[in-house]
Amino acid sequence: MASMKTPIPATVNIHSLRLCNYSCGYCYAGFQSTERGVIPQSELHEILKQLARSQLIQSDKQRKVTFAGGEPLLVKTLVGDVAYAKSQGLVTSIVTNGFFLTESILKDLAPTLDWLCISIDALEIAKNIAVGRSQRGIALSAKDYLSRINHARRLGIKIKINTVVSSHNHTDDFNCFIQEAMPVRWKIFQVSEISGENDIDFNKWKVSGAEFQSFVDRHKTLEDKGIILVPETQEVMRGTYAMIAPNGCFYDNSLGSYKYSQPIVNVGIEEAFSNISFSLDRFEKRQGDYNFQTGQNW
Repeated sequence: MASMKTPIPATVNIHSLRLCNYSCGYCYAGFQSTERGVIPQSELHEILKQLARSQLIQSDKQRKVTFAGGEPLLVKTLVGDVAYAKSQGLVTSIVTNGFFLTESILKDLAPTLDWLCISIDALEIAKNIAVGRSQRGIALSAKDYLSRINHARRLGIKIKINTVVSSHNHTDDFNCFIQEAMPVRWKIFQVSEISGENDIDFNKWKVSGAEFQSFVDRHKTLEDKGIILVPETQEVMRGTYAMIAPNGCFYDNSLGSYKYSQPIVNVGIEEAFSNISFSLDRFEKRQGDYNFQTGQNW
């Protein structure tokens, strides 16, 4: 077995399915280059078990696994999958667009879900519809997002928010909303081009570095409220995430397209991770490794 380049980092994103109820024009997680659109539950649980047992950089820390997609709430077994990850000693998180996030589902998830991350790119229904963040013409409003966030917080789940900054929202002001939502962390991404995923119409969505920085600067004072802002440019994101695709393989975006490892269940998690490009130093510089219990940076 080949030796791995670096230990698998403290947090791993598992895109367990390709299917999504939204059709965001700038989406880079459609996995058009994979033949399989979902990780079967037995395989997913084997991957989670191997992740929990793989080497950590510091043995006194925990590893966090984030269930993403597509839209993870479309996986009927998600509650059980999160519970299984928790039983293996992993810190648990999901990234969702929030559409299916009912009080009932939150109640079911709450005993074993540590973090809820909601993707929020616009606060107006019309704007969400315009970018494809809707299902059959139905989109969420700022009030809808806040209702879901507040219910999750009452259940003891820590809150993160992800926002992709594109040409459609780079002049927007989220200050009042974020102050009301009070996430522990707010990740702000520059819209990222991935060949084979969203490159055909990317010019429609791209923003310059200056436009992205202007959005970040507009919200800097939120840090005075105790909210941790984590801005990431397209360059910062490349080669700094440990990600698993719906085909059960690690993948990386370091060259602007997706490169896949061998299947994890075939070769083992360390060998599969050694197939992809990943920068531990740049991962740590973008605050990928933080205190998962409090949300604070180390």
